[in-house]
Amino acid sequence: MPGNRLLEFVFIVTFCVIEAGPDHVVRAAEPTVITNTINMKLVEIPAGEFQMGADEGAASLMKTFPNCDRSWLNAEAPRHKVRITNSFYMGQYEVTLNQFLKFYHDAKYKIEAEVDGKPSWGYDKDGTVVESIRFRPWDPIAWKIEMNHPVIYVTWNDAVAFCEWLSKKEGLIYRLPTEAEWEYACRAGSAQRYSFGNDPEELVRFANAADSSRLNEFYPKSTDKKLRSLFVTGKDGYVWTAPVGKFLPNSFGLYDMHGNAWEWCSDWYDDNYYGRSTTDDPTGPLKGQTRVLRGGGFYDAPFHLRCARRNSELPSTRDYGNSFRVVREH
Repeated sequence: MPGNRLLEFVFIVTFCVIEAGPDHVVRAAEPTVITNTINMKLVEIPAGEFQMGADEGAASLMKTFPNCDRSWLNAEAPRHKVRITNSFYMGQYEVTLNQFLKFYHDAKYKIEAEVDGKPSWGYDKDGTVVESIRFRPWDPIAWKIEMNHPVIYVTWNDAVAFCEWLSKKEGLIYRLPTEAEWEYACRAGSAQRYSFGNDPEELVRFANAADSSRLNEFYPKSTDKKLRSLFVTGKDGYVWTAPVGKFLPNSFGLYDMHGNAWEWCSDWYDDNYYGRSTTDDPTGPLKGQTRVLRGGGFYDAPFHLRCARRNSELPSTRDYGNSFRVVREH
């Protein structure tokens, strides 16, 4: 490498090391964004290492979020070092309804709900949570979903089928992110509750979550302090799903990693997996009953939107809050 190029390389790497607590992430000042054949934007996520899991003790979290179930916290421990050894591309946004329908029509695909005929959970027109066979990604019934909203009512199997179709279409490897890749990308160098810090009230700038807009829609006259504590006091402007990219991105240039819709990951779920996880590129347990979901949804309290929050559902689960984003390997 010529001397001046070596100096440039050293300067860029030195300038861009981000240290947040024990996390060390090297990234460019501006994210590298590419656009694929279905007009999906993907951001290059650099290799690096971070501390995976809850960044504070259960007592502190319970004080801030008194309504959370303490058992949920057990799955977020122990905090442990994870190293992502290769860079990868990740969808800058959640997969939109428009992008999913391109796959649906091109592949002549039938979503799992159409194949098995089983009902899904969702909101009826009056806002009541019901189980019905009527719910579809293009018709959540309670609200009008637009083409630029995250696709919902997709199972883990539907999400994997989308990735397989896109891989074949482009001759590249598309897949769901591992749980470790997802948290690494969500944190983007942060060692705190959220990619932007610890204050839940700041979520209205970065996420579509349970806010005063939703509180006023469903519980306008409630004086129940416990209920009201589940909602941030500010307004994010959306009661239901929001168009992707409406809020601020994290430091990697990714949008909606907090809120809007839960995102499927490739891993099987195990409450106790962190205690035996490998350091380099963990891919989760070899088997299990449920698959990992991350990020929280438009209806969720701030506790569920934390970087460390783990959730899971059966791979066949489809409801109003489940979506996904893709990873493309180099």
